[in-house]
Amino acid sequence: MSSRFMAKALLVAAVAACLPLVGCESPGGKVSVLTGNTPLPGTTYAWAPAQAGSGDPRVDNDIMRDRIRTAVDTNLAAKGYRQVDASQAKLLVAYHIGLQNKTDYSATSMGGPGGVACGIRGCIGGYGWGMYGAPMDVDIRSINYTEGAVMLDLVDTSTGKLAWRATSQKRVDQKDATQDGLNAIVADMVKTLPQGAPPAG
Repeated sequence: MSSRFMAKALLVAAVAACLPLVGCESPGGKVSVLTGNTPLPGTTYAWAPAQAGSGDPRVDNDIMRDRIRTAVDTNLAAKGYRQVDASQAKLLVAYHIGLQNKTDYSATSMGGPGGVACGIRGCIGGYGWGMYGAPMDVDIRSINYTEGAVMLDLVDTSTGKLAWRATSQKRVDQKDATQDGLNAIVADMVKTLPQGAPPAG
């Protein structure tokens, strides 16, 4: 393997290492779970009173609120959790959601011109580039995208303290805002939630 080829390969690898890996991402993206030192106090829940939104009209609207609540209710029911009146609930459920516009960069190798001069002392790269030849042309393009974060909280009603929290962070697009997309994200978030009673039926 020539030194020039190795130099180009190292440059490509260095640029590629700066790019995020998104090809095999799960529906929930990067999911993290925070649990308390004691078991959940029960499996009955009610929704916490509405809190101030993020101010982002992309998520602070009736359609998105209904879809998110439906996704949470559906997945909690599948885990054996039952929605009841707030006076009987052992848990209060709340969610927080935010979107952030970001920019990434994509690098593509376009190769490079040759230009090699040989003489009695061997061959060197031409055009003043030195022994490794001309630098490889790299096409770098900016990619604008939206990153979304969803936080799902279960609060112990007897103490008012956080009992369980799951956070999802991922690059999002229009399909993630559909009911099916939100269902898949929340399903990924509650995978490790302790199982309650088997769903009825």
